[in-house]
Amino acid sequence: MLNKCKQVRQVPSCRAYFRGMQQFTVTHPVELIEALMSHVGYPTRTKARNALKREEILVSGRVALRGSDILEPGTEVSVLSKEEVANQKRSGGAAPKGKDRNHASSQLCAPFPVVYEDDNVFIYEKPAGWVCASPNPKVKTTYSAVKAYLEAKTEAMVDVHFVNKLPREASGLLVVAKSLAWRQHLQTNWASFAKGMYVMVQGHLPADDELFLRPEQGEPYALPYRTMRATNLHTMLKFRAGYEVIKDMLPALRREDCLLIGVGKSAPDPIKRGGIHLFALALVGPEGEVINAKTRVPNEFLKLVRGGSSPKPAPRKRPDAKKHRPSK
Repeated sequence: MLNKCKQVRQVPSCRAYFRGMQQFTVTHPVELIEALMSHVGYPTRTKARNALKREEILVSGRVALRGSDILEPGTEVSVLSKEEVANQKRSGGAAPKGKDRNHASSQLCAPFPVVYEDDNVFIYEKPAGWVCASPNPKVKTTYSAVKAYLEAKTEAMVDVHFVNKLPREASGLLVVAKSLAWRQHLQTNWASFAKGMYVMVQGHLPADDELFLRPEQGEPYALPYRTMRATNLHTMLKFRAGYEVIKDMLPALRREDCLLIGVGKSAPDPIKRGGIHLFALALVGPEGEVINAKTRVPNEFLKLVRGGSSPKPAPRKRPDAKKHRPSK
């Protein structure tokens, strides 16, 4: 009696889908390994890395060495079959390895807008939706993207020292120190540096006035703001302060019947992001170096207050002077 065996359907691996060389063109700044997974169909990052190790991936005609390289739009990526790699090696016509130094700058694109860079610091604009760092290797972070970009740019391992951080829902300037000494100096003196922050709220406040903050530790204080633009529902404010005041600002806004957009589970979320943007920094280095960085108002903020006006502050009431008459 014949044993009945189940027929097992073999699912071809991603390599089986391309017998010969395949090519695609990058349309936006992206990490090479992410481009391979999305365009070629590698199911995991490990399989994409293995293809790199087998020298099956060409970037602009050269064998790619690192999956962390950031590719610029217009970059051509080729995927060779195992047989093609073997044939090229036998014939001595294998593609050159690594990056062409004369062509590297045209293929390298920063993952985020670079606002300022020198030998000591790297300042970029973090978009909303990105986390700065995470212990989970599967989470995309600005740390890994910036580190990959700087390493590809210098073709060497680099240390990335975050000076400040912003939460996922916020956007704005992030400072990376290129040495531990600079990070320690900037963090130690962070409170003394001038900062600028746009805040989008639902509700209305008196134009160009002050918020009275009551921190958990320390004395209450007044935080001035400028009213940039307001509609019937939303108001865009500008503060000369950084993200560190947000915790104390939230209850102060609630006392004025206002809510910070996109921050908190019950907060209104009309633009699918937080209403916080750190737009300006004025830093001073260890030797007195002056570094000024500034960005524009996010487009999401401008769209939300489109058609609004810039309210003028009401004239402040002066207390009536008491007329003191001499007593008879």
